[in-house]
Amino acid sequence: MDSTDNLYYLNAGDVSISNQGESNMLVRELKGMISNLDDSIRIPFLMHYQGYKYQEIADHFELPLGTVKSRIFFARKELKSLIRGRYQDAFE
Repeated sequence: MDSTDNLYYLNAGDVSISNQGESNMLVRELKGMISNLDDSIRIPFLMHYQGYKYQEIADHFELPLGTVKSRIFFARKELKSLIRGRYQDAFE
């Protein structure tokens, strides 16, 4: 029994419209964090993300394989720290 004006509850329904707004904002923020990384770790990280193998990145920059792995590790570590700092409440 709906006793509201204009039968609001009967006409409200369970339909909800979803969009990608929230995830688009998170992706934009993450891209901003990545762009603020130092080039020495950002570029190898992005290349690895795009599908390049560690050895291909090492060959491209003429660096030892271990150095490339370290730089990608440090990029991940710094991004993790930035994300935790930005969304500290979500991790508690």
